[in-house]
Amino acid sequence: MTIPSVKNSNHNPAPGLMLRTVAVVLLVNLLIIAIGVLSLRQSREKYVENAEIQSRNLAQALVYSISGILDATDLALQSVADEAQRELAQGRIDATSLNRFIARQQVRIPALDSLRMTDARGEIVYGTGVVPGVNKNVATRDYFTALRQDGSAGLVISKPVVGVISGTWVVILARRVETPQGGFAGVVYGAFQLERIREILANINVGQNGRIALRDAELGAIVRHPKAKDLAADIGRQPASDEMGKMVRDGATSGTFSATSSDGMPRLSSFRKLERYPLYISVGLAPADYLKRWKVELAEVSVLVASFNFATVVLSRLIFIRWRRQFTAEEALREAKEELEQRVARRTSELFDINEQLKTELSERERVEEELRQGRNMLAQIINTIPQFVFWKDRDSIYLGCNTVFARAAGFERPEEIAGKSDYDLPWLLEESEAYRQDDRTVMDNNITKYHIIEQQLQATGERYWVDTTKVPLCNEKGEVVGILGVYENITERKAVEESRNKALALIESLLASSPAGILVYEGTTGNCVKANQAMADMVGAAIFQLLAQSFRDIKVWREAGIDLVAEQVLADGKTRNLAISVCSTFGKEVQADCLLSRFEFDGQPHLMFIASDVSEKKRLEQEKKLIEAQMLHVQKLESLGVLAGGIAHDFNNILMVVLGNADLALSRLSSQSPVRENLLQIDHAASRAADLARQMLAYSGKGRFVIENLDLGRIVTEMTQMLEVSISKKVTLLYDFAPELPAMSGDATQLRQVILNLVVNASEAIGDDNGVIKIRTRCMECDRAYLSESWIDDRLPEGRYLALDVSDTGCGIEREIIPKIFDPFFTTKFTGRGLGMAAVLGIVRGHKGAIKIYSERGRGTTFTLLFPCLSVPADLQEPFTPKELWHGSGTVLLADDEETVRLLGREMLEELGFDVLTASDGRDAVEVFRRHMEEIVCVLLDLTMPKLDGEQAFRALRLLKQDVKVIMSSGYNEQEVTQKFVGKGLSGFIQKPYRLAEMSRKLQEITEGEA
Repeated sequence: MTIPSVKNSNHNPAPGLMLRTVAVVLLVNLLIIAIGVLSLRQSREKYVENAEIQSRNLAQALVYSISGILDATDLALQSVADEAQRELAQGRIDATSLNRFIARQQVRIPALDSLRMTDARGEIVYGTGVVPGVNKNVATRDYFTALRQDGSAGLVISKPVVGVISGTWVVILARRVETPQGGFAGVVYGAFQLERIREILANINVGQNGRIALRDAELGAIVRHPKAKDLAADIGRQPASDEMGKMVRDGATSGTFSATSSDGMPRLSSFRKLERYPLYISVGLAPADYLKRWKVELAEVSVLVASFNFATVVLSRLIFIRWRRQFTAEEALREAKEELEQRVARRTSELFDINEQLKTELSERERVEEELRQGRNMLAQIINTIPQFVFWKDRDSIYLGCNTVFARAAGFERPEEIAGKSDYDLPWLLEESEAYRQDDRTVMDNNITKYHIIEQQLQATGERYWVDTTKVPLCNEKGEVVGILGVYENITERKAVEESRNKALALIESLLASSPAGILVYEGTTGNCVKANQAMADMVGAAIFQLLAQSFRDIKVWREAGIDLVAEQVLADGKTRNLAISVCSTFGKEVQADCLLSRFEFDGQPHLMFIASDVSEKKRLEQEKKLIEAQMLHVQKLESLGVLAGGIAHDFNNILMVVLGNADLALSRLSSQSPVRENLLQIDHAASRAADLARQMLAYSGKGRFVIENLDLGRIVTEMTQMLEVSISKKVTLLYDFAPELPAMSGDATQLRQVILNLVVNASEAIGDDNGVIKIRTRCMECDRAYLSESWIDDRLPEGRYLALDVSDTGCGIEREIIPKIFDPFFTTKFTGRGLGMAAVLGIVRGHKGAIKIYSERGRGTTFTLLFPCLSVPADLQEPFTPKELWHGSGTVLLADDEETVRLLGREMLEELGFDVLTASDGRDAVEVFRRHMEEIVCVLLDLTMPKLDGEQAFRALRLLKQDVKVIMSSGYNEQEVTQKFVGKGLSGFIQKPYRLAEMSRKLQEITEGEA
């Protein structure tokens, strides 16, 4: 404040001095008042600006916090829905397994009150808090109705409702559960108690008169803080202000405005929409709270201004009085006094300015400190409220701080304990720590931000999380990097879900690509092909891109085959239809396929799925199956014949035994001049042929037992030359073509001769009365499976070298439809034929592990090719049999046979050879006779087939009575078949029925002389 100097005057200066003093005082006071008002106005604007920032930050923090909880809940709902659908796809839901899965999901979300699932009727059947036997139904709730009616609804958030189980006000988040066919199977939902949401809001400090509200898409209140006495009074009954409603209708997702609330109190409010949800957070701050400090400043400044004004008035008054009293003083004293007063005034003004400056600086400092304190508190609230992990480090990657979530992950109770630690001090793995510090260096050295670093992290609990990390550099006011700030979130479940879905998609793509069936997918509206697999491309002879360029409504082949009409019906009524088609594709390839057409929905649009299975191979296999069944029927016929032959062989041989034996005895007793000798020879010859026929009957069915030798096939045919020439027509010429030095084969020479004779005789009869040629050829050839599989006997013969015997004729040939029947027993085209010749050929060749191939052309002749496996050893040398005179012996022989005629004949034959004979009618009788006469019996002749005890059982009993008993077994079966049962058991010999006197003599000689 400046005091003007007073100069000496001759007139009275009091009135002018008075006016000047009053004017100066008023001017100074007005200036001080103006400065105070301006300062208070600026301070108030700053407080309002800080309040706007604070309300926006608090709204943002709450959005992050609530969005994080909703995201986690939505992920849990998807996981439960996927699990339920997976179990439905397996046939049924395992209640115990699903309840455990739901419980694990809810534990991860502390804010979630319950997690449950309903069936399609709305009955709550699974989840937490569900009491067995207590039926609770939510079918009338809006979220259930929406999900049941709309298959693509996704996540549905309900209006506040009273929980049917908890009885408290809740907000429901729900998702649809579908059957494997895409039908509605129920909903899975999570419930949040409004009181818990209000507790989250209550953690935010908005002052005594502030207000926080969570609103739905229509801006109706869901819950607010502070709450009313009755929670229900808040729900939907606290409409948003007109200002907020207008901003939301204009498309704003956030904003700040000032308005008078429903309680009549003005507030500065900020709102923000949750990014993925139809919800809004509004935070209102009352001027009574955020201007409280300003009002204190207003009072202080008002007091200071008033005090200053009062002081100036008083001081002016005192100065004026003093001036008036001393006005008459000496000029020098007045001037000195005025100068002194002026100095005082200057000092006072300076002090005042200094005081004002100090007050301003003090006020600014307090304001800044208050703002910093509020900012720190707000930041701490935000950091500790959000579900993300937050930390910050210095230039050396030493931790300076973190939030509560990060501290717990690192094994600390409080965030303050992290200070001074490095990554090596935390439970991370060594390689994780080194990777983290490398990322720190990259961010700080390059002053850049690294987003979405996907990595793993070992937790203090021993669990291993997948995390998504973002790191940003921290800079000072000079722009220098002084540290790093990191934020990450746990994405383990999300990654597991993504990996599961990716695997599922990959599996579907793999199944589509590897499916043996051709698959096409068309859009129902446009008819365009949107998916095709390689199997379909191969089936129709096209490339996949060519199929994708087609519309099923434009495919000519579909129209010609009527497939397009069936496709339109499937799209119209949704019923799956099957077709069998045989067409030539657009790309020129013949297609035989069984087709299935079905409709499915994707993105709300109908699609047509066309699945075709190539049945050309199936039809080929069906033909092969029919051929195999025909062969099996043929084999069954042969087996039936084998059973018949085996049954009658024994009876035939016994009968023939009597005929041949008596004829043999009669011939031995007759003189060579006897007139009946020729008749007996005819009987003997006929009986011998009958015996051969009995043996052949077994061969017809392939069950006969051969005398196996290593044979030279060419030699066998050569030895038959004379027999063959007398067996065929005189007009037929026989030609031979034998390959030199053929390998040997294993077989029965008699049976092979029968085969050759049958084929040659049939060839001669096919030529008939005309001139013709029959050619017999032997050779060796390599046969593979393809060649052998086309033969008449495909018993999975191995590949390799085979001897081939070709019998070709120039006769009439065989009609194609008759060829499959020629090997059937009793089938013949000849008037006098028996139909057994070719059946015998087939049976004998099968018994030799061989094969038959037929080549015939009507009017040009037929060739039969017989294939036999080759041997690596040479053929056996055959020595001619030289008949000897009958040998006679002595002693007693026990003859056991169930046929009386055989016993009588055998007694007579043995007595003819000089033996005494004891007989027995069955095995048990033979053992008893032997027990009584074992000392005098030198040999036992046992029939193999007898009642009570058969030959094998009787032989064992005889060996028990006398270990060295000599036993000769007799049977209609050949020696190989019978003696293999007695190998190593002491059987002395075998004689085959029907046997002659000479054979019995020779066999007894071998037995008795061998003993001597």
